Amino acid sequence: MLKNNYLSKQSNFKFKPSSIIIFIVAGIIAWVLNVAGEITFPGQNTIPYLARTTIWLLVLVSFVAVSIRLLKQNGLTGDILGLKLSGKTFLKLLAGIFIGIVTITLIGLLSYTIIPYHFISGPLRGIEVLKECYRYFLDNSLEELMFRGFLLVVLCQLIGWRKAVCIMALPFGLFHLVFTGLNMAGLQMLISTTAFAFIFSYALILTGSIWTAIGAHISSNILLHAILGLDGANKAMFIPVFEAKWPVNYNLGLTISLLTAIIVSTPLFLLIKYRNRG
Repeated sequence: MLKNNYLSKQSNFKFKPSSIIIFIVAGIIAWVLNVAGEITFPGQNTIPYLARTTIWLLVLVSFVAVSIRLLKQNGLTGDILGLKLSGKTFLKLLAGIFIGIVTITLIGLLSYTIIPYHFISGPLRGIEVLKECYRYFLDNSLEELMFRGFLLVVLCQLIGWRKAVCIMALPFGLFHLVFTGLNMAGLQMLISTTAFAFIFSYALILTGSIWTAIGAHISSNILLHAILGLDGANKAMFIPVFEAKWPVNYNLGLTISLLTAIIVSTPLFLLIKYRNRG
């Protein structure tokens, strides 16, 4: 069997239920602090941007420390997350970035196949793109630690990686309702982010490092929202102009998202099973 902390039962694992509550509370506090930083220091000017992102960075580092401490309380080492910087972890980060690029490329190709489009220049330029990249790095790293860090590790130890991934997918989707609310847009966001959670989770479990999930999450968001503008917000470096109207009898965006999640996550799942055989 492949030696992978997410796939194999750790002999020193001793589950402490109270650690789950502590982790959830810490996650809520971390996200509230992030939101508070954004509210207190809004805008893209240099000073508020630096103040806001510094708060986010401190929150992220603190949350990593809390996660490692709770892992140790459960008889696991902090290394189980695969966060230690090395040449191998850099390659795993690159693997995640590749998965993210493939994912968004597939979204773009499926969209173009159904309704052709061309790109025009958008409002985001130069340093603003770099700012968005750093923002996504901080935000998405925290999200990965919240939904594919300590909790996923513990669930993998308790019930196995297949069930653990399924259980953690829905909270990840529900979390994104904060940005949309309880409406049709929120339902679409819930379904699509729940589906994409399988991509990030399988990427993590395949390599045994959360850096892979972080790379996939960050690169897909940067391409989707900041560069290619395929999210429809028209706030990216490029903006797609579709040559026909989108269908009204079904949700094309949601359909493409689900197809993409299935196409990308399936080979990742099969690779995990293949490497874990025997």
